[in-house]
Amino acid sequence: MNSQSPLLDPATGDDIGYQANAWFALLHGGAPSAQQRDAWAAWMAADTRHAEAYAELEQLWALSALLKPQPVTAAPAAPQLSRRRFVSMGLAAGVAALAAGTGTLWLKGVDAPFADLRTAVGERRVVQLPDGSTLEMAGHTALNLDFSATRRAVELLHGQAYFSVRPSDAGDFSISTKAGQLRTAEAEFCLSCEHAEAQLAVSRKQVQVLTASQQTELGEGLALRFSKAATGDIQHAELEQALAWRSGRLVFFNEPLATVVDELQRWRQGRIFIMDKQLAARRVSLILNLEHPEQMLDVLSRALAVRTTRYTELVTLLYPA
Repeated sequence: MNSQSPLLDPATGDDIGYQANAWFALLHGGAPSAQQRDAWAAWMAADTRHAEAYAELEQLWALSALLKPQPVTAAPAAPQLSRRRFVSMGLAAGVAALAAGTGTLWLKGVDAPFADLRTAVGERRVVQLPDGSTLEMAGHTALNLDFSATRRAVELLHGQAYFSVRPSDAGDFSISTKAGQLRTAEAEFCLSCEHAEAQLAVSRKQVQVLTASQQTELGEGLALRFSKAATGDIQHAELEQALAWRSGRLVFFNEPLATVVDELQRWRQGRIFIMDKQLAARRVSLILNLEHPEQMLDVLSRALAVRTTRYTELVTLLYPA
């Protein structure tokens, strides 16, 4: 490894995730000295969180062995992805947050295999529900349905959907998520849910949001972000931006690059890693065409003047220009 690499000095990192990634990259991708190995052992013993973070990276590393290199049509001269290169290129330093939050990095799109309704990455689907309501699903979305003469309920497991709820003798329409529950008699709204956080934007009528600590009535033209732990402030809903995916576009205005990349994961195969914290926070304003997902990264790189490096169709790294 280059002697100038920050990965050779894990103590410079101010958070456990960075330190774990730095030690991992050094031990797996370089030639650590006996002194460095002793320092690593001391770091592991200093705090149980250190050992846990390092163990999560070991799990991620094991998953990376499942990758099968394929020819890269967009950049045929790029080197194949090997497990050694996976570390030596610094990819470990870009996945700290991911390693801390999930063990299914390379299994995107195959979760919730038994859901009643699912869309693949990049797929859009319109569904007529048993009560006459309509559901429009964005890419990588999964739901369960529970309808009867006296009940109409949906469980949004993950993803994003636009609901057009019609009134019914069966009573209120309810949606459960990991973040909380929604109820309405009649409304149109967009709901997205990833992990333990949800975001709601109401375009017609009114929706009630119920969490463990709060009940909120959200009216037309308003938006709310909520989780089990906290409910955000009610905001004006930028509906044209929030609902642009329904007409085949993604619209971002002054959003952090990290937010943009998270959204792109719903619409294109593979994973994108931002290799610089300042780059992840950089604000982005652009419009992307969902009909051409293969062009999304090219548009993004031109708009931000960032460098992209691709290893197979599964991994793309973003660097400052």
